[in-house]
Amino acid sequence: MKRLIREIMFPARCVSCDKVLDYDRIHIGFCRKCHKKIRYACEPVCKKCGKVIDDFAKEYCLDCQKRTHNFVQSKGVYVYEGMIKQSMYRFKYSNRRCYRYTFSRDIIKVYGRWIKTLELDGIVPVPMYKKKQKVRGYNQAELIARQLSYDMGIPLYSDLVYRTRKTIPMKGLSDTERQKNLKNAFNFSKKALQLKRVLIIDDIYTTGSTLDSVAKVLHDAGVKEVYGLCMCVGKGYS
Repeated sequence: MKRLIREIMFPARCVSCDKVLDYDRIHIGFCRKCHKKIRYACEPVCKKCGKVIDDFAKEYCLDCQKRTHNFVQSKGVYVYEGMIKQSMYRFKYSNRRCYRYTFSRDIIKVYGRWIKTLELDGIVPVPMYKKKQKVRGYNQAELIARQLSYDMGIPLYSDLVYRTRKTIPMKGLSDTERQKNLKNAFNFSKKALQLKRVLIIDDIYTTGSTLDSVAKVLHDAGVKEVYGLCMCVGKGYS
């Protein structure tokens, strides 16, 4: 009875268009119309960061051709465009915490086998500054990481890395400005010393500056291999 009342009062909605879902679409998270429009980050993609590229003959995106990263490899689930942009906005700023179920399912559907081959010691979400998280009420990267940890049975270490200071929003910043903004913005707890192979979870991958900064801190703590997985990635071509 309680479940029925909850479903009536708070019906499941499409992660993309926000319309109420038909019962047979609840486990998918997207309505039929939107599911056909969602663009997954499928091949060809950059072998390093997972951005979509325009040629199967190429191995790396424009960014990864110019710079090195502190992570072994990163993957993306969706291409950051269209309605998915709106979905990520609601997930971050409109308290749509329930989206984590759909996001975790899609991660496993697309990259479940890859994750298993990594033989991870743990999953680490990109941390949010404590005061900012207190205002918002949650860290979206941690929500995804926590659900994925539960669904795949991989230990979650949400307090392994923490932010040491507030940083300005990254949108609109150049790559150099992003790196400067994130310099010395993270540190690690002693728990990191016990791990050798971890997966960092974040919501959006743009240039990789955030992932690189967290990966560097983990390497400083003694972690040997750091991988990344982001819900959305951009295009790696002009």
